[in-house]
Amino acid sequence: MYGQTRMLLVDRAAAAVARLARVAGLAVRLATRTRLSPGDCYAALATARFMAAHELIEQAADAVEASGDPDIEVTHIGTPLWLGRTTFFEES
Repeated sequence: MYGQTRMLLVDRAAAAVARLARVAGLAVRLATRTRLSPGDCYAALATARFMAAHELIEQAADAVEASGDPDIEVTHIGTPLWLGRTTFFEES
């Protein structure tokens, strides 16, 4: 039983390393084919983050306007965790 568990852990670790190698290979291929420098990649990610936040703010404003209910107030607007969890508006 102990040997089987140990081999299972080794197998899972090898699979994780293989997946990481595939992702790294994809990153290298994208970087060499698109000729993007690391600074360009960072700028693209930062721009995407703030564009997504802008879209989130617009969606919240449109939802409040579409409801037609004057009692609705927006108290918090923020990006999700996968975009860095940034709060853009929070009513105190």
